[in-house]
Amino acid sequence: MKWSYLLLILVFPALIQAQYDFTGTWTGTLTQNTGGYAPEYDFTLYLQQEGNKITGRSYVKYGDIFAEMKLEGQLVGDKAIHWEESKIIDHWKHENMEWCFKQATLFIVSQGKEDKLEGPWSGNTGDSECIPGKIILRRTSPRA
Repeated sequence: MKWSYLLLILVFPALIQAQYDFTGTWTGTLTQNTGGYAPEYDFTLYLQQEGNKITGRSYVKYGDIFAEMKLEGQLVGDKAIHWEESKIIDHWKHENMEWCFKQATLFIVSQGKEDKLEGPWSGNTGDSECIPGKIILRRTSPRA
């Protein structure tokens, strides 16, 4: 009996793995496969996590064009999130352009002391599918 109690005490913490906290600012790049407007864009996610729910904003920029969009999503397991953009908050684009409302499932990839958030994205303009690509982001430390 004592051995089973001791075993439970030693093993139980390993069974309860802490959930990753995605809250914060993540910056990096969004790539778009051949045929898109540009091969690479600056991309930032501003995420807030409450339990399994993710809310926030995305910001994409290339040259003088940009869009800031509202997003919502949820945890996928304990080290991934899935999110979808739902509304344009602010933007500037050329007259002949359409914005792509993106969705992605991004995974935490640990490299030493740094965590990256990466994975494929896809999207839709409302009229057609967007040319997909990949997102690679790093958590940005707050600055005073």
